[in-house]
Amino acid sequence: MNDKAWDKLVLLAVSVLVIGLSVLFGMNASAFGERFGIERGRPNNELPETLAARAAGATAFVEKTQTWVTPTKGEGAKLKQVPLFVSVPIVEAGGRLIDMSDPGAPQLRPPVTNAWLMSNNLDYLNSGVLSQDPDGDGFTNLAEWEAKTDPIDPKSRPPYAGKLIFKSRQQQDYTLRFSARPDAERFQIMRIPSAKWPQRDSFMMKVGEVSKDQQFRIDSFEEKRAVNNVGIAADATEVTVTYLPTQEKVILVKSVDTIIPTYFAEMGFELDAQFQEFVKEGETFNLTKDPDTKYRVIKVDEDSVTITYQSGAEQEQTVEIKKN
Repeated sequence: MNDKAWDKLVLLAVSVLVIGLSVLFGMNASAFGERFGIERGRPNNELPETLAARAAGATAFVEKTQTWVTPTKGEGAKLKQVPLFVSVPIVEAGGRLIDMSDPGAPQLRPPVTNAWLMSNNLDYLNSGVLSQDPDGDGFTNLAEWEAKTDPIDPKSRPPYAGKLIFKSRQQQDYTLRFSARPDAERFQIMRIPSAKWPQRDSFMMKVGEVSKDQQFRIDSFEEKRAVNNVGIAADATEVTVTYLPTQEKVILVKSVDTIIPTYFAEMGFELDAQFQEFVKEGETFNLTKDPDTKYRVIKVDEDSVTITYQSGAEQEQTVEIKKN
């Protein structure tokens, strides 16, 4: 058989197979409706009972604001929060581990508590954290801790009185002499020259009068007699005056020079190198950084000065400043 006859035979076989398959598919398709029956649906208008209580509960839960409450463990001073998604800071110091969130743990930077360091976001890993000044108000973190002020808010700071410097005590003399009593009512008081008052002056005054230089007032007198250095009884009358700059009571003995010292405090200010004031006892001064606060020098000793300060309607405070 040649090749052409073979090709015809194959083509004939394929044709017969295709015709057979077509007839089979047609027969199956005609019987499709008999194999699958489609029933007409029956309407049902009955609804099942709703779960109203459950629906109301679910609605209330969704509408309610859910607040996360950090769990705690321990009790009393050792009560500790246990955050869910935040790492607990653990610091190694001196060979021991310190849980910074545990109120019962040792202090990392005494005397400051670990909670205060953390709540103010201070660099507690730095050993010098207590000497730092993150808000730039001139006060260290330790000073802010001691004063219970905010270390990261420059408007919240300890009193500037803590930055005042007492440099020295300066003295100014005012010298008086009860020299004579011209009559029963008048007294002659001499002002003896000094550095502040280089000119001698004489005042004829009665009880209750103020000297013409406005420095003293005669309050009273007491007649006395005493034996002098040659053994003769002499007038030793005493006159009591008030030195007005300090309201100090001074007794003048006849013919005796009495030095009345006035003390000045030489003051400085740590936050202003240009500040220098000589303030007399009883007088006030102000700071450029703190114009609303009135500072008053109360007493000047050789090694310390006592001042008061008051801002607005706040209660007046008293502080003693030692000499540097």
